[in-house]
Amino acid sequence: MKTPRFLRTPISKVFEWVAPSLGTAFIRFTHRTTRWRWEGREHLQKVIDDKTPVIFAFWHSRLLMMCPRMEESPLPIRVLVSQNRDGEVISNVVRRFGQDTIRGSTRNPNKTKDKGSGPAVLEMLRHLRSGGSGAITPDGPRGPCCVAQTGATMLSAQSGVPIIPLSYSTNFAKTLSSWDRFLFALPFGRGAFVVGHPILPPEADDEAALEEHRVNLEDTLTSLMHRADMIVGRQDTRA
Repeated sequence: MKTPRFLRTPISKVFEWVAPSLGTAFIRFTHRTTRWRWEGREHLQKVIDDKTPVIFAFWHSRLLMMCPRMEESPLPIRVLVSQNRDGEVISNVVRRFGQDTIRGSTRNPNKTKDKGSGPAVLEMLRHLRSGGSGAITPDGPRGPCCVAQTGATMLSAQSGVPIIPLSYSTNFAKTLSSWDRFLFALPFGRGAFVVGHPILPPEADDEAALEEHRVNLEDTLTSLMHRADMIVGRQDTRA
């Protein structure tokens, strides 16, 4: 008797089929059952009300609860996601929250083995210049943790689109032992979303101006993360 095709499907493929639906349901449930406090909501609300194209930036470890925020945008958001297997799951989750993804990396292809860097950057630039918004984890997809790569700065400089930095934290969550110490939020906790002032594009395109912008983004995201952690009383923050 021939083995049914479903039984011959690798477990990894089954996971890729099931994970997006389960993940989306879990994120929605956790978001709705968490008591959220906001700081800087006015910065986010202004770009929503004005329909301003922006680049949303947050650390990779604070990715999970950003999905519900994307549903508030009146503009189409495209999220930059890596081309690995985890990226495929994330892409399917993002689509369930009404947005789309761009698969690839903004890293310099001469300094990394990541694939898709050039096409991903060009596609994101076209999207931003056409009036859409983007979302990026500046330390993704492989770190170092909480160290901003040049991608978000480069995209802001070339598109003229400002960056909205933001972070979140909850008191009821598990910090995973991954490279980014991913914060896995759980239901029924107390949470905080913290949004920073918009970071305008670099005033010049020389190396010094771009580096100053990159460092400013890095410091701002880390400060917002620590502030969110402090609000909910988390102690295991990264320096």
